[in-house]
Formats: sequence, structure tokens, C-alpha cells
Amino acid sequence: MATGSARTVDSLIWHTPLPSGPSALADSMRDAITETRAHLLDFIKLDEPHPHTALTLTQWRRPSELQSLLAIYSDHIYRNQPNQTRENKPLLSLWAQWYIGLLVPPLMLTLLTQDVALDVSPEHFHVEFHETGRAACFWIDVNEDRETTVLSAQQRMDVMITRALIPVIEALEETGEINGKLIWSNTGYLIHWYLNEMKALLGDEKVETLRQAFFFARQLSDGQDNPLFRTVVPRDGLLVRRTCCQRYRLPDVQQCGDCTLK
Repeated sequence: MATGSARTVDSLIWHTPLPSGPSALADSMRDAITETRAHLLDFIKLDEPHPHTALTLTQWRRPSELQSLLAIYSDHIYRNQPNQTRENKPLLSLWAQWYIGLLVPPLMLTLLTQDVALDVSPEHFHVEFHETGRAACFWIDVNEDRETTVLSAQQRMDVMITRALIPVIEALEETGEINGKLIWSNTGYLIHWYLNEMKALLGDEKVETLRQAFFFARQLSDGQDNPLFRTVVPRDGLLVRRTCCQRYRLPDVQQCGDCTLK
């Protein structure tokens, strides 16, 4: 994934005057993504009409809807091993990795580089699911969150955690098949990875400050418990994931290259 030069991106983000309004924010977000991670626009649609099959969190978290999606995903994962005993914990872990893995990088890019903050409340997101049952594309209704706009980078990320991520992980915990700590572990490693990818945009100092706040502080800036605390830990001079994501337990799914079990 190629990264545009910091000079070009800085000029795009910080020095181009922005007209006001949601459509202007959508255009600015789209331009920033195009300059840095154009492939994200393959699965992030900004202020575009969503298909009637796309669902909000409130809709897909209904037990009947979620169980249907997970059953379809299970059939896909075990398609070549129909007689193997199915394990729901690693299945949900991988399902969540798809959902959160598609959503978090563009949200981080937007919240950490744009003057105007995106409203990340769940009702503004519709997700289209792939025929295999996992998340495939997010359709975002772009609105400014004026209260979040005036916050620091760390506080903006805390808003993402509390509004965009906690409700998703709580919905998956409600199945009774997975502990949210496992999903937070996967999410922490994702955020750690993408912070490294954003060094050219943010600079080493800001990335290190954010990393310390996410992974070594017990509380978020508003005093809530920090669900990312120690989801990555120092080992041999590097920050590594603390726990295995369990995907290796699924048939035909490769073990992570840096799996903790190696």
C-alpha cells in the first residue's frame, strides 16, 4: 500500500480552505483517502445512497439477523470441511476482524487528519454484507460532529472507541460465543499497525503519544476504562499482540505471520 509524500498530503489536508457543510467534509475525506490509501474507497462510500440491503448496527445486531449472517459465514468457512466440528469463538473473531478491519483505518485517517470531525455515531453507518456473511462495504452518511471537532487527536480517537467500536463489540458479546476482550485484542493490534502506517502524516512524536495513550493508559480521556489497555505489549524491543486471535482454529484459514503461538 503506497503512501503519498508527507509534503503533498500536508498541503492537501492542512492548507486547502474547506467550505462548510457535510458535502464539503465528504469531498475532503475522499480527497485525503485518495492521496494516501485510495483502495479504502473500494469499501468506504461517503454520502452515497446505500443499497436497500445495507444495515445499520441496530438492524444487524438483532439476534435473528446476526445469527443468519454468522450461519452463512460458518457455512463458507467450513465449506471444504463439512464434517469438522464448528467453533464459534474463532469464527466470530474473524468475522469481527473483517468488520472492524474495514471500518477503522478510514475513520482513523479522517479523525486524525481533518480539521472537521466526522460524526461516528452508529446510525450514520450502513454496512453491506458479502454473500459469505461478512462485512463488505460501509456506506457513511457524512455529518460534522462539532463537539468532537474541537477535541485533541487523542480525544477524537476516544470518541471513535466509545461510539463506533464499543457498541459493535458489545453486540458480538451478546451472542454469548465470544469474550469482547479477544475482539479488543485484535482491534488494538489493528490500531497499532495503522498508527505505524500513518507516521508520514502525523510524525513520530504524535504517533508515539497516541500509542502511549491507547495501549499504556488504563483509562480513556473521559475517565472510562480503556478497552485497548495492554492489547499490545513490549516484547524483544517491539510492540506485539498480546493474545492469539484464534483464527488458526478455522479450516483453510492461514495462521497470522506474527501469531503469538509461534
